[in-house]
Amino acid sequence: YASSRAAVVTSRLRFSQRCGQRGATRPALSESTTPGRATPPQHHRERTTPRAQHGGKKMSVLAHKWVSSGALKGQAAFAKARVVVSLHGIMGQGRNWMTAARQLVKRQPDHKVLLIDLRGHGANATIAGPHTVAAAARDVAATVAHACGPDAPTPSEPTALLADGTAPLVLGHSFGGKVGLAYAAARVEPPIRTWLFDSNPTITTGAGGVGEVLAILEDAARDQVYSTTKAAVAALVERGLQPATAQWLAMTTEKADDGGVRFSYDLDAVRALYDDHCQTDLLPEARALDDADRLGLVIAGKADVVPRDLGLKHTYVLAESGHNVHVDALPELLEVVVGTHGADWV
Repeated sequence: YASSRAAVVTSRLRFSQRCGQRGATRPALSESTTPGRATPPQHHRERTTPRAQHGGKKMSVLAHKWVSSGALKGQAAFAKARVVVSLHGIMGQGRNWMTAARQLVKRQPDHKVLLIDLRGHGANATIAGPHTVAAAARDVAATVAHACGPDAPTPSEPTALLADGTAPLVLGHSFGGKVGLAYAAARVEPPIRTWLFDSNPTITTGAGGVGEVLAILEDAARDQVYSTTKAAVAALVERGLQPATAQWLAMTTEKADDGGVRFSYDLDAVRALYDDHCQTDLLPEARALDDADRLGLVIAGKADVVPRDLGLKHTYVLAESGHNVHVDALPELLEVVVGTHGADWV
């Protein structure tokens, strides 16, 4: 942990000198418009693959899915659409943000959203550790480069990214917000805006009950095979979870080799990521981005996850929303991100 903090300090010093400048797998998920047709997006699948060392540290290309507007006619239009990266919370997966992504590209059809399954989640349950916020951020950088590169099934034009290959916009929910923050702080040119959706950038004790949910999942899921998804949900409810939360977690079940279903998480990886998230303080990085007008924070009014006194300029409270702001208050969330900050999308 001490070595990772030293890396953060070094990154912070580099970032403070540059932040005022802007530039003009296992089976994965990749969704985009079919070239030559103005139809709803279709799926393209890739694989999670190891990547080369980055500064002596490993990173992986993660399972991902593109979501784009049906108004984009052909591959050339898709290639020009600007990139928005979406990062889910702990115990989630990229498809949790599918509805939000589709609504976003309806409002901004000249952008496309890259939904990523973070390490240890979804289709990325076999990535080697160590599992940290910093490692997850390096994975995001590798995935953006891969998904947008010339060898991708649906490559992007260089202008779909910032000058150094950075995604122009990053949306991160909860744990994913801290991963997005680490990604932004490590870039030569940070994104135009990094959004933290009910995501605490500083050290946390796990407020909001996430730690308790993870403990129940670990107890119910480790080395367990259930006859049906319904039985898996019942096991979670019996251990104290609300039915809606249990059903959400059960979205990650997959067929077991010997019949039945099991949860597809790498539980050791998820636990390590969550613990590192709680112990990692990126508030200085958040303030540096905030000072450069490149950060936004949305707080769920009915949750107890993010302190209200962080002193970040672009902070918005959705008073009637719980922690899952993309479910409880999607229209209000999009109005903040796209309406209030429309200049980011030009």
